[in-house]
Amino acid sequence: MDLIEIPDSEKRRARNLIWNAAGDYGFEPDFKAYDEDGRADLYWNSIIGAVRKNYGQETVDGLLESFQGCKDQALYEELAWLALENAVFLRESPRRPALPSLRRSYARRVLALGHTSDQILNIVESAHFRRALGEEPRLRPGEQKLLDALELPGDLDGPALAARILGALRASFGFIPGETQAAEAKEKKHRFLFGRRRKGSAELPPVRGFAYGFGEHTVSGQGGGREVVPPQRRLTDLNAAQSEAALRTYVQSVFGPPLFGAQQLQELEQALCADDHKGCHLYYARGDDTLDPRVKGYAAAQRKSALNQMAHNREAYEADAVRHRNSILRLTARIRNAMLAYPQPTVVRSASGQLDASRVWRGLYLDDDKVFTRVLRTDPGDISVDLLLDGSTSQTDRQAAVAAQGYMIAESLTRCGIPVRVSSFCSLSGYTIVTRYRDYSETDKNDRVFHYFTTGCNRDGLAIRALGQGLGDSPCEHRIVILLSDAKPNDVAKLVQGDSLLDYAAQNGIENTAREVRALLRQEVSVICVFTGNDEDIPAAHTIYGRDFARIRSLDQFADTVGTLIQNQIRGL
Repeated sequence: MDLIEIPDSEKRRARNLIWNAAGDYGFEPDFKAYDEDGRADLYWNSIIGAVRKNYGQETVDGLLESFQGCKDQALYEELAWLALENAVFLRESPRRPALPSLRRSYARRVLALGHTSDQILNIVESAHFRRALGEEPRLRPGEQKLLDALELPGDLDGPALAARILGALRASFGFIPGETQAAEAKEKKHRFLFGRRRKGSAELPPVRGFAYGFGEHTVSGQGGGREVVPPQRRLTDLNAAQSEAALRTYVQSVFGPPLFGAQQLQELEQALCADDHKGCHLYYARGDDTLDPRVKGYAAAQRKSALNQMAHNREAYEADAVRHRNSILRLTARIRNAMLAYPQPTVVRSASGQLDASRVWRGLYLDDDKVFTRVLRTDPGDISVDLLLDGSTSQTDRQAAVAAQGYMIAESLTRCGIPVRVSSFCSLSGYTIVTRYRDYSETDKNDRVFHYFTTGCNRDGLAIRALGQGLGDSPCEHRIVILLSDAKPNDVAKLVQGDSLLDYAAQNGIENTAREVRALLRQEVSVICVFTGNDEDIPAAHTIYGRDFARIRSLDQFADTVGTLIQNQIRGL
């Protein structure tokens, strides 16, 4: 194949297109797109710039770095760019009227090439752009699953988008960053030692890349600055158990050391990941702020991002420390007053008090002087509180605020002598991760709530079920659960109902979460929600929590709003 030299004028044009879409003219683009004739591609260079503007260059760098050294690296890069293109198009098209027209024009160019290759990249690319033109392609189930997984929505942030892309590649190809490269290196070494190539490993012909080239030169009829290597397998050739182990390793690398041992975690999964949540997995993290130097690649980038957010949470709290501390003082006072003002009345028989006419006969005939009643006021008994923070991507813009709110609630309860446990939850590639920041007895660990960060999805129902299972650890008679949530459950793992698999989103997710809340209420556990979502999700909050939720619109309302919620629960004990 002949190399096409890219004229300097086209290089400059590509750079300007990217800069214009990114709204930033102070960087040198790592990627530039050209068509089959070596001209700067208007649509794809606009997409490259928009990806940088919306998701950050670190997202692209970290994602592509995770493919380094893999034999199917080029395939995964191309599929990743398809996913990025879909997400950023959905985000940018409402404010860029010309973008839909550019996309349709590009889609027609792709389909006009008429490639008939059965390689997965060509199949998925063609199907993707057929959909862009309003057509519905015919695909096999595995191809349909991959395409659906790659066509991501526009409301995700960079880390969540990268996580969803990696999840799609894992599901279809068994790719796990770092682990796949290690397995391939081991296999290559094995072939070398035995002096032979395994059956089925012969090179396949190259396939065309979807963007005609992200380099300063391109190969006629083939994309990529580097030569595109075709996929060597349609589905994973890694052992399923190895893939699960690799995913657990990745989760641990991002969220930190596990809270429970393997045996205890397995028992928890067997008990909790059933019926609606069958096939899901759990991981409990300690919630610390350590960085394992052995972690590399994309997982390391994600962990460093989380550590940066932890530092930012503290800085944001201290930046408004006076108001935060005043809120703690006011909330503490509200809780103490509630404990004193709403003791439980107990009616007892007495030798003095209010005459009980129905017992007068006992005084006459049985010489019983306790024919009076008296009301004793007692405290409501021991109370513990479990505080659960939604740690999904939908909370990204509120991370510092949610961390501050969690800390203020925990600190106020601690000052009142009420045991409190603080955790957060999110979901990633079928795993629901519960991160525990402090336990009931750790009265000096409230500042660990600032270790809160967001990523991935949120399977609220499974998280609430897991929290309910842990309430048996409470040292108290009465238990209150407080959730800081936007009442918007959404997870990539399906909801299992009989023989049907349903999307865990919208009404399905809301109804499942509501069922798990009702299960706690039947155990005489009080459940309240500090709502952190948008107006459009208030009906969902009503469905899940009934009347036991309140929305905080400003920090000045925080103490009164949360205090009233807690006061009402204490009154009802």
